[in-house]
Amino acid sequence: MCGIPGEDEYWERRREELENPRSFLRGLGWDDEPVYQSGHLYLDGEIDDIEAERGYPMEELYEGDLLEILEEKKGIVADSAVWDGDFCSIDYRVKIA
Repeated sequence: MCGIPGEDEYWERRREELENPRSFLRGLGWDDEPVYQSGHLYLDGEIDDIEAERGYPMEELYEGDLLEILEEKKGIVADSAVWDGDFCSIDYRVKIA
């Protein structure tokens, strides 16, 4: 038998690694991506009060303001928030894992 001992096992492992790299990265801790959940906070009757309190229309509020409103109204500490004027809601994203 010619070749280096263990050479076949090495090339078989390399082939599997190239075919499915995510399974090999998992062992190195590189595949620990956070999992997010999206949600909506509908503010139909509260928009006028919020705009009066903040001094700006909902469309002009910064993301930080929207995150504060989420925390005040629902107790949610979100990663991101965006105003959706079509549905009168704050669309948010929360890390769950």
